[in-house]
Amino acid sequence: MFVFSNLGFMGIPVVSSVLGSEYVVYVTEFMMIYNVFFYTYGLAMMDGKFSVASLKKLITPSNFLVFGAIFILIFNIQLPSFVNTAVTYLGNVTSPMAMMTIGYALSKASLKDIFTDKKLYLFTFIKLLVIPLALLPVLKLLPIPTDLIPLCMIMFGMPVGNMPLILGNERGIDGTTCSAGIIMTTLFCLVTIPLLMAIVQQV
Repeated sequence: MFVFSNLGFMGIPVVSSVLGSEYVVYVTEFMMIYNVFFYTYGLAMMDGKFSVASLKKLITPSNFLVFGAIFILIFNIQLPSFVNTAVTYLGNVTSPMAMMTIGYALSKASLKDIFTDKKLYLFTFIKLLVIPLALLPVLKLLPIPTDLIPLCMIMFGMPVGNMPLILGNERGIDGTTCSAGIIMTTLFCLVTIPLLMAIVQQV
């Protein structure tokens, strides 16, 4: 829950809304790294061992499309207008789909159990605020453009992702805590992300 966040469904619409659509390509780079770690380290944690067979799951249409998007950006390839329009429409759907996913999780959860769990509040505070703020000085020291620091902070402050829950359910792992973490962090990130952006601007 600490390592694997919701970079896709939440990250793309949030970055596009806060920083602009031109920054979404950097989100895809985060997602590439996410996928590599998830299907190696993540599955090893769930299964208790590393399996070379898990690497086959990296070969997915989404990963190929990520590489394609980076290739198009690097070589400044101009796509036909109808392709741009179709991709824009698909991109605009991501926010409503993310909200629908959250709504489905809420409908299955016991809100009383979630919002009375003190440990979950502590986890949410650490994940959404403490870790991103601890990494901010590190970002300042790295030789990266300053306009990418807000993007990195948004990525660091994303809520718990759905993939650990989905694969955990497939393996018969109890997903109650993970479901609660997804709901709690998703709701609170509506407050913490603007707070992170305000802090970045002041530092």
